[in-house]
Parts: sequence; C-alpha cells; structure tokens
Amino acid sequence: MKTVFIVNSKNTRAVKVLPELERYYRQTNPGGVQFLSTERKKHAIDLARQSAENGCDYIIAVGGDGTLHEVINGLLQSSLPATKYPVIGLLPYGSANDFARTAHISNSMEDLLNLIQTQTTQRIDLGQILLEQTGEVRYFINIAGAGLGGEVVQKMEQNSAMLGPGLNYFWHIFKGFLHYVKKEVSCTSRGWQWKGRLLQMAIANGRCFGNALCVAPDARLTDGIFQVTIFGDLSVWDYLKNLGNLKKGVRINHPEVTYQNAEEVLLECNVPCPIEADGEYVGLAPATLKVLPKAIVFLMPPQMS
Repeated sequence: MKTVFIVNSKNTRAVKVLPELERYYRQTNPGGVQFLSTERKKHAIDLARQSAENGCDYIIAVGGDGTLHEVINGLLQSSLPATKYPVIGLLPYGSANDFARTAHISNSMEDLLNLIQTQTTQRIDLGQILLEQTGEVRYFINIAGAGLGGEVVQKMEQNSAMLGPGLNYFWHIFKGFLHYVKKEVSCTSRGWQWKGRLLQMAIANGRCFGNALCVAPDARLTDGIFQVTIFGDLSVWDYLKNLGNLKKGVRINHPEVTYQNAEEVLLECNVPCPIEADGEYVGLAPATLKVLPKAIVFLMPPQMS
C-alpha cells in the first residue's frame, strides 16, 4: 500500500508539522510513504496527476482548501479511468479549512492513520466548471462562487500577499465591501431561473466558505445536488448584520436572499464577472457548473444528516 503526501510548502503550519509527520508515517508504514512538497503555485496539480499515474493507493493533501483544490484537479486531469483513482485524503493545515468543517476532518495524524487502517471512506460528489470563453474545465470539491467573493479572490491573485494569507484575505474582503459594484447576473437551472443585481452567489457542494461562513446549511457531499445560495441586491450592511447567522448555519430570511437546488447551472453576465472555486480564481462567466455524482473516494467519517 503506497501513500503520497502532497505538502503545500508555502503554508508555514504545514511545513512546521512536516518533520513530525514524516517520522510518524515512516514508522507506521515503512517503505510505503512518499512526501512531495510544492515549489510553485499550482504545482500540487502536477504532483497529484503524476502520483496518480505512477500508481499509489492514497493521495493526502497537507494544507488548506487551495491545496486540496489543486490535488483534486490534478487527479481528474490524469489519464486514469475513474475506477482506478486513488483514495484522496486531507490533513487540514490551512487558514480556513472550510471543506474539513463539512467533512468533519481533523488535523490529527492519528485520526488520519485510523481512517486509512479502517478504510473509512465515502464516495463523494465534485463540481465541474466549464468556462465558455476559453473552453477550460476546472473542478471543485467545496464551493464555487461569483460576485463579491470571485472579485476578492481575483484581486488577491493579482496582488502579492504582504500580510500573510489570513490578513490578506480579510483586507481584500474589507476593500471589496467598500468598492464592489453589483453586476447584473443570470443563473439558470432546470426548473428555475434567477436574474438580478448580485452581491454574492455560492454554488455549494460543501457547507462553508469564507472561513467558516455556513452559506449552504443544507448542502451534502453525497447527494448529487448543489445547494445554490444567492445574495442578490442586498446591502453590505444587511450582509454584515447576518454574519452571526451565517456562522451558525442559519438560513437568512431576507427578500434578496434565495436558496435553490440544482444539478447544473448556467451562469451568465454581460460584464466581466469573476468566478472562484475553493478559494482559487478560476475565470470569468459565462460558465456552466454541474455536479459529478460520487466522483471520488475520500477518507472521512460518514456524513451526518
């Protein structure tokens, strides 16, 4: 049994734990463990694709939501048929770890080893994004967003992170609240359509984004459906007033907040509208987003209802 750990070398928390991680797993699984560290942005995509094609049983992302996002994209870009994919796992050492909240995954090495030894896995859904302008396909495991969130992530990628990932994110969120101009957006799915001025939209496989904001309280990783949460022509003040409820996973009762379910959505806008996925900038609308049911096997406890 071969396990490959892909470590985000830009993540100081992950780097600090790496020596202990190596000692622990080499003792428990000698000869069957490989540790790979990223050297640049999107390197985890290449490492995951190569690891899958070279043959392994498990690929473990060590880092945050962005590292896991890259590992997922590398796996699905590989030449392997889906039936031959290795099992994916996560040691969450990121600044937000929003996917880990939905999946009830801890950063305990012992817990991860127990999941591997007991083969405690779930077959979970992924999301696919087709960008119409470029034809590029991207995948996400947690949440894709458009509107304010997409613009914030785009600006973060355009500017160097002088404040560290956590402060950098909140600084750009703060600036976004001050300067963001709502765009006229259309979102179409089978059985429903929404049009209007958009503050923020979340197309959710998981429940949380933006550092523990439970924007999609009814989302499940195994049900083959997105929960789509739309904050329309909502004032920034109304959004901020509801942050407490978002943290608690309470649905927002407001005429400009809409909750829908969808297996596929078409997102359109007449002006540039950035899209992010798992906190990573993806591209611009128009785009089609669809669920890939039971796409991968993931090391995690059973989903709670």
